Amino acid sequence: MDKQIKKLEAEVDALQTLTMRAYGRFIFLRPMLTDQKLHDRINREGKVVSFEQLRYWLYWGLVQELSKICSDSDPRSPSISRMTEKLKDNDHLRKQLEEKYVKNNRELGEGELGAAQLRADFNRKYSDYLERADEMLSSHSVGGYKTIRDKLISHNELRWSKGSSTGYDFYDVKDAKLKYGDEKKLLEKLQVLVDRLLHIVRNVDFSWESFFGIKEKVASKFWRFDEQSHQETDR
Repeated sequence: MDKQIKKLEAEVDALQTLTMRAYGRFIFLRPMLTDQKLHDRINREGKVVSFEQLRYWLYWGLVQELSKICSDSDPRSPSISRMTEKLKDNDHLRKQLEEKYVKNNRELGEGELGAAQLRADFNRKYSDYLERADEMLSSHSVGGYKTIRDKLISHNELRWSKGSSTGYDFYDVKDAKLKYGDEKKLLEKLQVLVDRLLHIVRNVDFSWESFFGIKEKVASKFWRFDEQSHQETDR
């Protein structure tokens, strides 16, 4: 197999792994953002300060992971940005991947008509990936998360601030104009992009629902939702 194709497959596999890790982090974090019953229980148990600190660490850790998956420019680090650069305007690579797609899916399409349908399917998915990737990479959330990562997470940028006693303060995340919920929308877009890459580069499918089910059980057990439900029934 062509060395470039093998490297591309490894990068797609890595992007899937990184996206799954980010999704796992989000599923664990989600109750901390939205579950009022959990918030009430934490308040009753007197754990609000530590709970909010943990939520802060997890949330901004997730933001950093999403920024890296989307926008990392290091040549050794797989990202949607670098993957899109490789796939865009590269007719030779596209043709190689198309032939590989037809070969690996030949049981789905026999004869010339079947091969033609497979080629059309491949090119539809390839073009769809490029269109979706460009849209996501130019989105406000990706740009905002990258700014926060560069100014506050990977670095500690000080800026002039009228309201600070020293005249300077760290970057204010409010300037990025992001909100809770943007991370979920971005993950959903990443999921579709990874699916497209799995199809056009590795020629495989992946069951996200099974993965989500496993991660949700882990989060539910940690946050004691079953126990919480029983306690509410008893009251």
